Parts: sequence; structure tokens; C-alpha cells
Amino acid sequence: MFACLYVPPSAAMRGALPTAGEMPDAGALLAVARTVSPRAAVHGSRQILIDIEGLERLVGDLHAIGERLRQTAADRGFAPVHVAVAGTCTAAMLFAAARAGVTVVAAGEEAAALAVLPLRTLAVLAAEEREARSQKPEGERREARGERELAPSAQPLAPGPQPLAVLSRWGLRTLGELTALPAADLSERLGQDGIRWQRLARGEDTGPLVPAPEEEPFEASLQLEWPIAELEPLSFVLTRLLDPLCQRLERRDRAAALLHLRLRLVTRDLHLRSLQLPAPMRDPRVLRTLLLLDLESHPAPAGIDAVTLSIDPAPGRIVQESLLTRALPAPELVSTLVARLQALMGEGRCGSPVTVDSYRPGAFAMRPFVVEQGQKQEGERREARGERGFSNPESRIPNPGELAPSPQPLAPGLRRFRLPIPARVLIDGLRPISVRTDRPALAGGRVQAAAGPWRTSGEWWKTPAAPADAQPLTPPRRAGWNRDEWDVALSDGGLYRIFEDRDTGRWFVGAVVD
Repeated sequence: MFACLYVPPSAAMRGALPTAGEMPDAGALLAVARTVSPRAAVHGSRQILIDIEGLERLVGDLHAIGERLRQTAADRGFAPVHVAVAGTCTAAMLFAAARAGVTVVAAGEEAAALAVLPLRTLAVLAAEEREARSQKPEGERREARGERELAPSAQPLAPGPQPLAVLSRWGLRTLGELTALPAADLSERLGQDGIRWQRLARGEDTGPLVPAPEEEPFEASLQLEWPIAELEPLSFVLTRLLDPLCQRLERRDRAAALLHLRLRLVTRDLHLRSLQLPAPMRDPRVLRTLLLLDLESHPAPAGIDAVTLSIDPAPGRIVQESLLTRALPAPELVSTLVARLQALMGEGRCGSPVTVDSYRPGAFAMRPFVVEQGQKQEGERREARGERGFSNPESRIPNPGELAPSPQPLAPGLRRFRLPIPARVLIDGLRPISVRTDRPALAGGRVQAAAGPWRTSGEWWKTPAAPADAQPLTPPRRAGWNRDEWDVALSDGGLYRIFEDRDTGRWFVGAVVD
């Protein structure tokens, strides 16, 4: 036996479509259904299907089960609600859409009871199916962001609504009149959609009920008998917590996207750490290593009495490797390497460089490194553009217009130094005449040609205010830059870009032309 919990749209009485604010919460409806049975499935946003087989001994007869569902839904703010109990999911959905209150139909009597229902009841079923299908792209986007989606029921898939208009023009008014039509003649005129509508009108199911998986928190705690303050004993505690959590993630085809570590100290304070993973993973050894490296950079200020670890799950990764391109490194290895480098170099000194909107020479910012396994390879990008892909670029057959390509001169490139190289510069008036450095590869020499100066400055407004106890003659520390740049050609054959820091009067080699 199956039950259907249906929340009718209030706007349907006015002949208008329901707005987004009037749509009920499918998760709240699912919670109402699970007060009776754990085998419940979501169909659209207004219908919940429930398997109530064997609940008579616990709750009562079928009418008592339906009344309990209605009362629970009313207590949680869903009013009015329709509840129907029947031997098939399709029959329960049709009765719940057509009749208010609690409707109970004995098993085997669905076809006779459905025969008196109006034909427009199937339109309600079609509208719910279209709504369930329209929610699927949003569910896929939630899966990409790592959020859970309520699993829709595989029951039942209604065909398109066009045959309903044809059936109405034929003069059919009830479901019994539709089921009385010859199946062969109906198939000749309406195709397979007409056969599907006839099966639904009889209350026949097209597939089994697929229950929605229950949400379970991925969290584990451990009370320690003796306080610990070192990372080595803490690693054993983390292993004991992570092993069962990762096994549960694997059973649910989930992976960890965010780790929350809560350490209760002997001082009764809490030491909280959150670790955003660059890619979903569920290897307990990798997760333990990442947590220990994070605690190495941010140690607890006192001994630890209790450890609580919670995981924000995300869908498991499915990576299809290519036979024509080199395999990318595993996200677990890259994440561990980045965490070790960050622990060695410091916070914010390891990641992916990105450009910033600034005129400052060499300005950039660091963002966390993220392993993007879904990026397209060059062959896939060519396929998307409609081009032919080859494993060896040299084996590509050129087009007739490419047989004699016109020579293109190579443009010179300016190679900047991440840290400018200090230089000794002789000046004749305002022009540099000699440049020397302590670098063997940039020995320098006499200036044979020079162009400049180009004065550039900025971000002077970010200079911090001088402290109150600072000496009057101490110059304030500047946050911006103020320099005069020159492009010089030296006797050693090199082209350099040098600049003078106008605040300190020192010279540097900022770049070289290759």
C-alpha cells in the first residue's frame, strides 16, 4: 500500500499559476512523511509518496495512517492537505489530487474508484511532472556546488499534455471513459502517449518507488582521558575519527568538501579550524595530513581535552582520463604538496597568482590553489569549435592556404624580475652612463643608448600614519611606489629597464628585454 501527501496550490482556485513564494518546502513535506515511514520519495514540490506497507500494527488501519499524516502536516503549517491511500502510487497521486481530506481505497479496487474521477485530474499529474522536470537543472547546479538534492521518485513519468486536449475534444469527461477506449485504436491516433495516459487512468505504476536518502550528519567526537598537546598523539585521534567518516562517505558516494575541527582545551576554550579543500576527497590519510599541517601553522594554545570533527559532503568525483593526453596529478597529492608548502612558507605565500587592477609594476595577488579536473583539454576545445583533433600537432594536414605561411617577426619580450636587482649607476647630469650589478649573468657596462625617464607613482594614500612615539626626523614608511624608469642599452649587448626609487635614491634593474 502507498500513501500520497499533496498540498494543493491556493492560487489554483483563482485560476492562476502559483508563485514562487507559494511553493511548499519539499524538505519539510518529506520530514512530515518520515514521521510515519522512512520509505518516502519526493515527486515535484507538492507531492510526497510514502510506502506504508506493514504499518497497521504500529499506527492503526489505513484511515488512521492517512489521518495521522494529515494531522502532522497541519501541525507543521501545511493546511489544507490532501492524503490518499491506495494500492499503487499512481492511484494514490490521482486520488490526492482530486479529493480533499483523507481518501482510502482498498487494494484491487483502484480502477473502479478512478473511473468516476474527472479527466482533468490527469492535468494535475502532468503539471506536477513538468514541475519536477523543470527542477532538475537547478538540482544539477546544486550538485556542482556540493549541496544535497532531494532524490526525486522514479514514479510515474507522465507523457506530454497534448493528448489531453485531444481527448477533451473527443468528449471524454472521466477516467473511466478513457480506460474504456480500445488500446489499438488509441495508439493509432495518439501514439504511445495515448497508451501511457490510459495506463495512468487505470492507476498502473510505471516503475518502483525510489525512497529519498535520509540526511545524516558526518560528524564524530572523541573525549580524551588525558590532555594532549603534541601533534603526534593527535594524529592517532584524527585517524580514529576519519576512518569511519570516510567509510560512510564512500557508502553514500560522497566526498569531503569542507572540514570543521573543534578542539576543546583544558582551559574550557574552543580552538576552531575550518579547512576548505581544493577538490572533494575522502582519503583518510590525506585528510589527516592536511589537518595536521593546518594545526602546525595554527597550533592550539593549550592542551586538548576533546576533539570533534565534522564534514560538509559533496558529490563524489568521477574523472574520465584521456588516452591521448597526459594524466593530471591526483588532487590528493597536489593538495598535500600545497599544504606542506604553505606550512613551510607561511599563510598567503603559496597558491595561484592572479593579476590585480593596479598600475604598480609586478602587482599580483595570491588565491587558494584549486585543482580543476573538469577543464577541457586542447583536443576537446578543438572538437567544440568543430576542428579536427590530432594527438601530434606536427602530423596535422595543413590547409592549402597554410602551405606557404608568411614569416612573422618575433616581438621582443620584457622579462621582469620578481625582486628587483640592486645596481650601481653612474649619472652624468640626469642621464645614466654606467650600470653595474653583482649578478654574474647581468654584469652590466657602459650605457650606449638610453630613453627616459618615465616617472610613475601611486598608492601613496595607503601610507600608514606614524606612531605617536616615532622620532620627528624618522621618515614614514611608504606603502606605494615612486620611481623614475629608464630603458638602456649597455655595452654587454643587453637591454635593461632600470629605475631609481625617488624616496631612497637607490637604483635597481627591474627587467631585461629578451
